[in-house]
Amino acid sequence: MLLALLASVVSSPLVHAPLLFLIFRVVATLGTQRVLYNCLSVIPIIWFFLCSMTYPSIELIKYLESPHPTVNIESDQWKSADAIVVLACNYYEEENFPYVSRWPNCSLQRNLQAVLMYKTYPLPIYLAGDVLNRTDSESQAEHNKSFFEYFGVPTQSIHTISKGTNTETEVAAIASILNGNKVALVTSASHLTRAIKYFDAFDIETIAIPVEHLSRRHTSFTIGLPSAKNLYRSERAIHEYLGLIYQDYFL
Repeated sequence: MLLALLASVVSSPLVHAPLLFLIFRVVATLGTQRVLYNCLSVIPIIWFFLCSMTYPSIELIKYLESPHPTVNIESDQWKSADAIVVLACNYYEEENFPYVSRWPNCSLQRNLQAVLMYKTYPLPIYLAGDVLNRTDSESQAEHNKSFFEYFGVPTQSIHTISKGTNTETEVAAIASILNGNKVALVTSASHLTRAIKYFDAFDIETIAIPVEHLSRRHTSFTIGLPSAKNLYRSERAIHEYLGLIYQDYFL
């Protein structure tokens, strides 16, 4: 859990690039190989600018998204599943906000995709997620349940468990109540590789349903100005890569 928390903190280039630069400069000042570490301190600066540019940031996350092709709602591919599983993202308990503004894009896309799937072919929907934000009064699972009810999914078709604060614990919670061993897994495209590995650990077969794509299928090389959007895309990718390293070497 400590490693997962650390990965979340340092995944942003805005955090790890200055940190690495500072470490190299301190070592250069205090150590004997001053020239070497002064040269190494340039690497985090270059890395930061690469992460802030369009083409490198897209390529960074595209490797995570491309293994999971889009599945059309009308396709029979996912209808062999026993259930639809939607992984939680977040919800803002801001009653003064319009309803749609309380849902970050990741939550809105995951939930809406599952609603459309249910309307096409009604399978039971499984949700997990504990209270994430310190001031929240309800769990993520209950908030997501209310979303599905709002859009007409019958309450008896929604199964919730208010446990899980990250992908690992959320999948474990869903596995404990799941009726069946094959699910249509709805989550962000870049998140699927890591999520599927957790379900594999419980011998649950998954049909990947990717949403919230942050890359494009066909991307030509472009030189653009740095932007916060690109830094966010890079952060999302780095977070997933760190999560995969954690899965492969620390679990």
